[in-house]
Amino acid sequence: MKTKQFFYFCSILCLVCYATFAAQAQVVVEEVTVAELIPGKPRYYAESNLDNWYLSIGAGTQTYLTENDNSDAHFTLAMNVAVGKWITPFVGVRMSAMGGSLHYDWLSSRTSQYNYGSMRYGAFYVDFLWEMLNTVAGYSERRVISIIPFIGLGGAYGWHHNSNLEDTWAMPVTGGLKLNFRLGHYVDLFFEGRVQAVADQFNRVNMGSQIETAISVIGGLSFKFRESRFKAFDPYIDQLAIAELNRRTNQLRAALQECQSRKIECPPCPEVAPQTIVVEKESCGGMMASISFAINSATVSQREMVNAYNVAQWLKENPDCKVTITGYADRNTGTAEYNMKLSKRRAEAVAEILQKNYGIPAGRIVIDSEGSSQQPYPNDNNWNRIVLIVGGEH
Repeated sequence: MKTKQFFYFCSILCLVCYATFAAQAQVVVEEVTVAELIPGKPRYYAESNLDNWYLSIGAGTQTYLTENDNSDAHFTLAMNVAVGKWITPFVGVRMSAMGGSLHYDWLSSRTSQYNYGSMRYGAFYVDFLWEMLNTVAGYSERRVISIIPFIGLGGAYGWHHNSNLEDTWAMPVTGGLKLNFRLGHYVDLFFEGRVQAVADQFNRVNMGSQIETAISVIGGLSFKFRESRFKAFDPYIDQLAIAELNRRTNQLRAALQECQSRKIECPPCPEVAPQTIVVEKESCGGMMASISFAINSATVSQREMVNAYNVAQWLKENPDCKVTITGYADRNTGTAEYNMKLSKRRAEAVAEILQKNYGIPAGRIVIDSEGSSQQPYPNDNNWNRIVLIVGGEH
């Protein structure tokens, strides 16, 4: 009875500590979001609540460790299945189930000899995951390896004890480390080690330490649902764009007021002889557009898609024209070599949208990249994460 009370007390204490920590972390995030706007720091969002779900299936080995240090470890088959969701690129939650047989040795107090014991069990966990590399190095959907520590709570049920003892149950506290290896957009390979602490009575052998542990190592595949992942936006860039629009609006209002205040007297109109009006063909050089990008990103945001659409419409209305797409990167971020590759990926991303989404032939698109060697906006570094599109003749 004392063992159960002690274990229940530890479980409740862990729940209270985690709830307190999560509440404090949430308050800090809200304060930073409202009070501070950091230039160039991206924010992430998912377009739908159905995005970023995954299913994991794995198998491996496990062993049950008791307080008998001189006994041999017995390794058995462990099976695992889990369903999870990444709430942000840094924090996720999952529900996982594990089961199999546990074999162990226990020391008889009457004969001072080791006896063999076995049982079958099934366990269900709720785990909280932390994506370490996304937190430290920034979110990247194409990162090959992910390091994911996790902690959790659950429930375990044991039956089929070899001595025909009654079934048992426990509330394990668990934690471990998961390594993810990206195989493709929809599939990951993972290896995971888990340690779970259970009450001594779980195997119906009550002696020594009141807490025993089960250790498992499994590997398997994770299948990610839906195509979309997290998308990034830079609120600092949005604020700059809004400020620029407000400045232009104020200029237009001032010009309008000046025009309305003028007194204009029109002179008599002279007689004009009829003339033949010749409509000249519009030059292809009259089109110029731009598409901005988030820091360290080559993904065209939903906000910038309207600019790509306008370019595609111009090309359809001017079939004898082509466009040159030039990518840039800001000089204050990354090396010159990396920025050259990043600017080329940005230009290729815009070209791919024009071809796949709007059917523009590849022969009407010229791709160029300047990296950070050229800065179109030398007075404001944040505007240089950009692609410039200029019309031209075939």
